[in-house]
Amino acid sequence: MNIGIVIGVSDYQRVNSLPGCITDANSIKQLLDLSNKCEEILYLTENTNSKDVKSRLSAFVRKHEVNEIEEVIFYFSGHGLFDDDEFYYIFSDYAESKIKQTSLENSELDNLLRSLSAKLTVKIVDACQAGTRYVKDPDIFRKYLQRSEEGFDKCYFFYSSQNNQSSYQSEIISDFTQSFLNAFIERPNQDVRYKDVMDTLSDEFSLNAKQTPFFVMQGNYTESFGYIAPDVSEALIKITTAFTESEEKQTEDSHKTLVQLVKEEAELFCSKDDVVNSVITLSEIISSFSFKEEISDIFEINVNSEVESNYPIKIEHVGKSLNGNTHDYMVDIDKKQRTRRVPRNKFLGGLSVLLNDADMVDEYYMTPVGASSTVDLPYSHIAIRFQSKYPNVNDSGCIIIPFISQTKVIVFSAFYYYKTREWDVKTIDSLSIQWVSFEEFIKKKNEIRIATEALLEEFENFSVKPMKSRFELLEVVDDTCS
Repeated sequence: MNIGIVIGVSDYQRVNSLPGCITDANSIKQLLDLSNKCEEILYLTENTNSKDVKSRLSAFVRKHEVNEIEEVIFYFSGHGLFDDDEFYYIFSDYAESKIKQTSLENSELDNLLRSLSAKLTVKIVDACQAGTRYVKDPDIFRKYLQRSEEGFDKCYFFYSSQNNQSSYQSEIISDFTQSFLNAFIERPNQDVRYKDVMDTLSDEFSLNAKQTPFFVMQGNYTESFGYIAPDVSEALIKITTAFTESEEKQTEDSHKTLVQLVKEEAELFCSKDDVVNSVITLSEIISSFSFKEEISDIFEINVNSEVESNYPIKIEHVGKSLNGNTHDYMVDIDKKQRTRRVPRNKFLGGLSVLLNDADMVDEYYMTPVGASSTVDLPYSHIAIRFQSKYPNVNDSGCIIIPFISQTKVIVFSAFYYYKTREWDVKTIDSLSIQWVSFEEFIKKKNEIRIATEALLEEFENFSVKPMKSRFELLEVVDDTCS
């Protein structure tokens, strides 16, 4: 089977946004759909923060590791960064101080793709620079990319520009992705080889000194994308023509009336019944989820919807996350007064470790310790417990807590292990607690399902990780070939 992974990141919090990247990703997905290239496509253009993208990408790869993959196609449009001999795919929450956490290393991506053991791996990277790094060897980026082919059977990698160049785009679509589509538009009723795509890209950028695409390949030039029927070529022409028309209409669209803008935003708002039903649907997704066979073999699985807010763990994380509530979630933040010792003279704060107790005073402050919904929901939270069938395996637990606004749902979840205190007494190991969350528009039901299933798969992995570590079954990531 053939599978595809298409990621487009347009909105960034700390670097300039790239409005054309969603269109880039959508156009590639349409190419794959129109040509019936892939049996399944992971398509990510919303909630493109690092945690969500990495979680969904990992879950998708794990799902297909057991399948026989003929070809995998990976496409990315967004910011990229080459730093310290590593290329990074930059996500919406990118922070330079947390580059590894808020991006995906190319070496990690390559390891994920290698785990699929595909006969042919295709990678298309249309990345604008998120920053500039001084590189002594101007060819170091090229050498780095050439090394990335190691470990693949056959591969074709397409990169939109060199390290010291930018990749250009309009407000609608990037030049590179437009040219990539042209390779198929120009060849109706033909079997299009990846070498043909390389030729089109090379020719279209041959006179552009500011942007030079770069290719890495390991094959014999006979590897084919597939047959492009005339109707597929015509459809792609219409898509690219629509891009031009969209650009021409941008000036008109930017002058929408107040009433038009109000009506467009109002489409996102939900009725009370819609909101309640979304919370019910969330519980149905969880209740009907099919856990892996190894989970049901090792654990008894219990899933309960709890009406009362008697959480088994402290939920300070939720209170702190929702404190400030920039999206009008219907919540009350629970706060408690706490005390801390501070210098009597505020200007001596940096010397507090040298001060005597007489120089210190108590300062009272309020801090978030939790949150509660201000509207009645069908349940407060969902509790999942994996109860071990074996004495050498600890139980694990998960709570899932939804909060709603008139347009969005935000779901917090905590994973944790139990430890045995006495023969028949098990308590939660507070040091093991890990929080994850996702946020989605209520009307986007499929995206909510995908995010929920990814969360449950993450809990599965969390639950078996101690065992796999103990029995040395965890996969070892080897970056030496990347």
